[in-house]
Amino acid sequence: MLISMAWKEMLQDKKYEGLTNNSLQSYYGVWLTLGKWLEENKIEHVDQLTPRVFKLYLRHCTEVRNNKPKSINTKLKLIRAFCHWLQDEGLTEGYMAENLKMVISDSETRIVKETDIRLALRHLRRIKRREDDFYAVRNHAIIVFLIGTGLRANELCQLNRSDIDSSGLIILRKTKARKFSSVPLSERVARELQEWQEYERQIFAEKHLPEPLFCTREGRRLTRNGLRLMFNRVRERAGIEGTFCCHGMRNAFIKGLLKGGANLREAQLLARHSRIDMTEKYIGYFQNELQDAIDEHDPLKGLI
Repeated sequence: MLISMAWKEMLQDKKYEGLTNNSLQSYYGVWLTLGKWLEENKIEHVDQLTPRVFKLYLRHCTEVRNNKPKSINTKLKLIRAFCHWLQDEGLTEGYMAENLKMVISDSETRIVKETDIRLALRHLRRIKRREDDFYAVRNHAIIVFLIGTGLRANELCQLNRSDIDSSGLIILRKTKARKFSSVPLSERVARELQEWQEYERQIFAEKHLPEPLFCTREGRRLTRNGLRLMFNRVRERAGIEGTFCCHGMRNAFIKGLLKGGANLREAQLLARHSRIDMTEKYIGYFQNELQDAIDEHDPLKGLI
């Protein structure tokens, strides 16, 4: 069987199983490079596949295409799914991704510094006071909302005004796992959200309020790309040099829970992680801060 046909059949199965469009697009994206590489190396049929073939492809992505560890790990994850599918369908005798391991990457760069968050919020508050600017008000609310709830970019973009429950819960109708879920709102987040919605009523007539919870000046729904550009603009205009992105706000949410005394199980539930080991990795983000703390508050300082 041709590998290209097997890949297409797998995608049809994944689509039937209810895989999200974003995940399906990831599979299409990987095939663009994998399919081309296989063709260049005259590997066309499933019976030509071996763990070494995939290892050489990933090495090509690293050394020739200069893919970063995160990109390599994403490709490997999808290749593993493909190999499991091939094995389950009886198209291969064994698991063709055997002994292919994830690349160790430095995840600490994904954490946004608290000083940079304060810098961004101060910058937006200053514009709010001086200019009463729509985007400053909205962007301030979005940043506070993300850090206070831990929502993912796609979840934020899909939220509607009607998804805010009267009891103070956010009802998520489409989550990463395609399940209904609810997220509690803290008093601070609820207060910020109320201020944003009151501001919206001043901008839009009551009967013409946009359906999305967060929208553009024209009332259109925010997109993930629009959200990314928003964070880039805030980062540039606030003079932030480090990481400042939407997913960094989610990381700051989880890190804040753990630093604030929440146990791993509580943090897992609030972050809506499917496995607790996904939450455990955030503990490692504290290492640099602990090193800074021991250097600053060294018990031996002044003694020797």
